[in-house]
Amino acid sequence: MKKIKIHYQFATAKGKTKNGNAEISKRLNFINKNIDKKSIVKLSVPVKGPGSIETEYDEAIAIPNVINGIVKAEKEKFDVAIISCFSDPGLSACREKVSIPVIGSGENSIFLASQLGNKFSILSPLKENGFTFKNKVSKLGLDKKYCSTRAINTSVLALAKNKNSTLKKLVLAGKKAIEIDGADVLILGCMSMAFHDITITLEKKLKVPVINPVKASLLMAESIVKMNISHSKLAYPTPPDKIIY
Repeated sequence: MKKIKIHYQFATAKGKTKNGNAEISKRLNFINKNIDKKSIVKLSVPVKGPGSIETEYDEAIAIPNVINGIVKAEKEKFDVAIISCFSDPGLSACREKVSIPVIGSGENSIFLASQLGNKFSILSPLKENGFTFKNKVSKLGLDKKYCSTRAINTSVLALAKNKNSTLKKLVLAGKKAIEIDGADVLILGCMSMAFHDITITLEKKLKVPVINPVKASLLMAESIVKMNISHSKLAYPTPPDKIIY
């Protein structure tokens, strides 16, 4: 079987942030450790846009970059694209515009969590993410499986700086989600959490499955290509060509 070409689309201008290039390099190394030997990944990092996505406003600014990157990926014969942001900016629009499979890191993780337990909680950077994530779950029709979003009250850019601090905060938030909210599965609701590679440690401390959206999206991307399927064009019809003024 030929190599699977995965296009990994950043939603943020990560390279423009402090220590951003080092973070990009760390993420590429993590990705390469978690893909099949027969897969190859290319990162696409916007040169303009927000440095992090923490609000719907940030997400809206990021969407054109995501769409353009994934449209280009299809032209360059990539087999599948992944949007590297838990908010999945532009996911539906990308699926309308291209025929290759497009994996939303957040959507994919939520569906996976719903299969592994009765109730799941999302661990998020900020409490303001709670309303957005609840709406996302509702849109996916999984309200009965969702019990909470628990924030660790740390900005996205700060999350990447200190692995030990992030881990401690996630353990405390995870315990509350399990003991107070009734969660039996947890999701890391941010790529900056996921790229710390602390899922196994969290699972040992909290005794429940913890979904890493990076690993989950990579494995889904490979699986969907191997199955030779993509999203339905009845659900995501190709938009007509228009002059964009």
